[in-house]
Amino acid sequence: MSARIDLNPAEETDELCALFGFTPDELALNRSGRLSPRQRQTVRFRAIGLLVRGLAFVILTAILLASQAAQLRAGWQRALAIAVAGLAAAVWLAGVWVVLRPGVRRVAGPCWRNGTPRHPLVNVGGEKLAVSYRRWKRLPPALPGTYVAYYSTPDHALLSIEPGKGDPEWICRSSS
Repeated sequence: MSARIDLNPAEETDELCALFGFTPDELALNRSGRLSPRQRQTVRFRAIGLLVRGLAFVILTAILLASQAAQLRAGWQRALAIAVAGLAAAVWLAGVWVVLRPGVRRVAGPCWRNGTPRHPLVNVGGEKLAVSYRRWKRLPPALPGTYVAYYSTPDHALLSIEPGKGDPEWICRSSS
């Protein structure tokens, strides 16, 4: 990425769009706290792995409790086993709720490359955001200036990024 001094904000935004793989329309949607259809699909696709692992945990918990059911003689033991199974299912259902309602958060600050090739990240204002390895390896160690990044919840993946304004009151740590 070129030095910020050489680019006007529109040129820099275009360069960031090309570098991070988002469109100006997606940036506008992210500014208003919404995801584009493509971004929504990507966030849900990434979250499926978490849901499958969580469901496997619930199933294994149920199998373990069922295998021990014969040894549960006292009423309190049965109640505890049911409570554990119910808690595991409730946590999984809460995860499903979060995945079905992805959100957009904003963070502002300096931007630099973070993570490893196995877990590529960028750090914007102290928030570690996931990016693809293909984009991560093209990044310089640090981007000059201040940036505003929009990322998805629950996976903390970078959706879009734009040059920040110099006004310290405008720059926020993070917001919904």
